[in-house]
Amino acid sequence: MSDIALALDAVSVTRGGFALLCDVSLSLSRGGCHAVLGPNGAGKSALVSVCAGFMWPSQGTVQINGQQLGQTHLTPLRQGIGLIEPSRCPDFPAWMTTFEVVATGLYGSIMLPLGSELTSQQCAIVDREIEVFRLSRVRDAKFQRLSSGEKMKALLARALVGQPSLLLLDEPTTGLDMGARSACVGAVDALLKRDDAPAVLVVSHHVDELPQAVDHVILLKQGRIMQQGTAAETLTDEALSQLFDCQVRVQCQEGRYSAYAVSARW
Repeated sequence: MSDIALALDAVSVTRGGFALLCDVSLSLSRGGCHAVLGPNGAGKSALVSVCAGFMWPSQGTVQINGQQLGQTHLTPLRQGIGLIEPSRCPDFPAWMTTFEVVATGLYGSIMLPLGSELTSQQCAIVDREIEVFRLSRVRDAKFQRLSSGEKMKALLARALVGQPSLLLLDEPTTGLDMGARSACVGAVDALLKRDDAPAVLVVSHHVDELPQAVDHVILLKQGRIMQQGTAAETLTDEALSQLFDCQVRVQCQEGRYSAYAVSARW
């Protein structure tokens, strides 16, 4: 199996005569972490849909785990992808516990199959992820009663029990308070330290959502890659001011970046 979990080559997406993505190329290996930053309307959602196999490119090629989109069956292809979109969190039944929600990741559904019974090995996998994400205290609690931060960690655990080679995080800290956001980013950093870590693509418009382990940053504007490189190369006052069309100041402390707007226009 290829070490390249995700490869886009000159991908463009046009819908209704409007270009959502234009000539986007990227390559992401297992254990690596890429971040895509851009303002609203930059094409980030379209990029996530393409990477998840839900949107077909108008031009260019998409390879997931060495398999080209359009030349292989989608179901097994998507089984190797973990996708987390808090803005469109699955509507799990109110009676489901944290354990049950995490376990659904084994099947890629929002409920355990009717009449199914997890094997001891499957239970061990689920409990391992629950412990790793420090959710043991709420293992048997109703998922809907968890805090926002606990729910996000449960969704990360759910994505990982299926042992994906590619993990897509679309605005992962949406709706989280400061402490929960920090915990979420820390959880991503921790999973990237694993020997079997998947390739991780974080899509956001918040610099402070990026894990310290990010090794490549793509600045996306109007569907095109405006700039890309290491965090030090791309997360600069000049680059982010151009990206967001306002004067931006960037700070970095202990490898963690943050940014704020000085003025609405520059």
